[in-house]
Amino acid sequence: MPKGKLKRIGALWLKEGKKGNKYMSGVVEVGSSKISILIFKNTDKQNGKSPDYLILTSEQVSKPQNEEVLPPSSDDTDDMPF
Repeated sequence: MPKGKLKRIGALWLKEGKKGNKYMSGVVEVGSSKISILIFKNTDKQNGKSPDYLILTSEQVSKPQNEEVLPPSSDDTDDMPF
């Protein structure tokens, strides 16, 4: 981990889909944009170089001032093949 002060760029919530699959959902800030993301465990690892987790986004979220951005609901993720 790099030395220096760490800056919070977002937050994730651990969730469980209707089919029992666990994933994380949240919002991260990249520059001045807020992006809604989903993180799934990679269940299709081919070898040791394959990633352990996959990060997905469906669209960029614009956050108007004084309005909270909510993470995606589990209904949005139940059809994902992970």
